Amino acid sequence: MPKTVAIIPARYASTRLPGKLIKNEAREQTGKYLLEHVYRSVIEAKNVQEVIIATNDERIAKVVKNFGGSVTMSSANHTSGTDRVAEIASSLDVDFIVNIQGDEPDITGSMIDDLIDAMYAEQEAVVCTFANTIRTVEEFIDPNVVKVVIDKNGHAMYFSRASIPFIRDGNIHTSCATAKEILDEVNTGNNTSFHFLKHLGIYIYRKDFLLSFPSLPVPKEEELEKLEQLRVLSNGYKIKVVITPCTCEGVDTPEDFERFLEKYRI
Repeated sequence: MPKTVAIIPARYASTRLPGKLIKNEAREQTGKYLLEHVYRSVIEAKNVQEVIIATNDERIAKVVKNFGGSVTMSSANHTSGTDRVAEIASSLDVDFIVNIQGDEPDITGSMIDDLIDAMYAEQEAVVCTFANTIRTVEEFIDPNVVKVVIDKNGHAMYFSRASIPFIRDGNIHTSCATAKEILDEVNTGNNTSFHFLKHLGIYIYRKDFLLSFPSLPVPKEEELEKLEQLRVLSNGYKIKVVITPCTCEGVDTPEDFERFLEKYRI
């Protein structure tokens, strides 16, 4: 198997929930900080040789050291988590780099191993990532849920915060009704040929591509959607999308944080 390191980019700033990765409420109510939940899950992956938390914030670094994690300081000038991961990866002697967001507490070690296996078997893509089936209309129309459309080989065609594929016929109300019909068929097992897919923000990269990523031209689509994976597609590279039955509920908003506390409360 190729040598693989997992890197968790962790920043203190957050538009909707600053400091969420090390909020004391998580430690008090669940026994661990949000970031530590992620770290403890990632180290369970059998095919990952090292797990590193990358941050530019001394508060986060102190917390990581206190719970026994490995932390590396990075530049404060990065515009994306992938840029931060690329900086750390540049000094590592590895084949693959796994990028796990610090606000994904539901990630499991077995999921990461599945992604490594997919990357190892992949001939064309430079990046692999996860998606799973959308189950509700609310998810389908929620801009905080990133959707993905794939081709027949499982390679991404596009990622968007919009509802894709768009249901053209009718107005927004009838489109939602059509989406509900499709989702009802999926949920009852009557439709196994087509699924609306939501993206899970976990990636594995070939190291050489990752190091080139920060210098790639940033497309307008990335600026508009705030989705850095569109930079990969815009520059002609392929992303393999692995469909997983596992669900990962990221913590992006105060409501998400409350749901996380409820789920992991001890």
